[in-house]
Amino acid sequence: MKILILSDSHRVNANVKTAIDREKPDMLIHLGDIEDDEKTVALWAGAPKTPCIFIKGNCDRYSGSSDLRDRAVFPLKGHKFYCSHGHREFVGYGLNELCLSAAAQDCDIALFGHTHVPYDNWGDAVKAYDRYYNEADPYASAGIRVLNPGSISLPRAGSPRTYMVMEMKDDGSYSVILKKL
Repeated sequence: MKILILSDSHRVNANVKTAIDREKPDMLIHLGDIEDDEKTVALWAGAPKTPCIFIKGNCDRYSGSSDLRDRAVFPLKGHKFYCSHGHREFVGYGLNELCLSAAAQDCDIALFGHTHVPYDNWGDAVKAYDRYYNEADPYASAGIRVLNPGSISLPRAGSPRTYMVMEMKDDGSYSVILKKL
């Protein structure tokens, strides 16, 4: 199963379409600040056959869409996902609140956006951006994988426009790759 994880497209849905066309995902997770019509994006991804989760970001506050959620928690192939834009957990000041929220829901994978900077507490691909978060991750040893795909449209801290692809097997094993647009 291929999961396309992206965030912070800020009305630049052409970038989202490019990633969808390139990856042909089995599931799409947009972690907020879409600021546009998520129904069009869902159709591009193949909805309703392809499950799509859209999280409401701080810039989506005026959207009247009922498809945008504040958070999403769901099981998948032996894992439990916690998805949030991150602004409500103050991720700009550290990842403790995010990880505590994920742990309170018994999640082992936490996804967030908001910072426009990629992050993977277990992967080597985004170590260059760890300085942005400026904290040792106390949850790496607690079994919570923390991922931020960066921004597909408006990157910060020297990052290129990025998204993540998670390949998940039926036995629950998975890999995560940070990709440049």
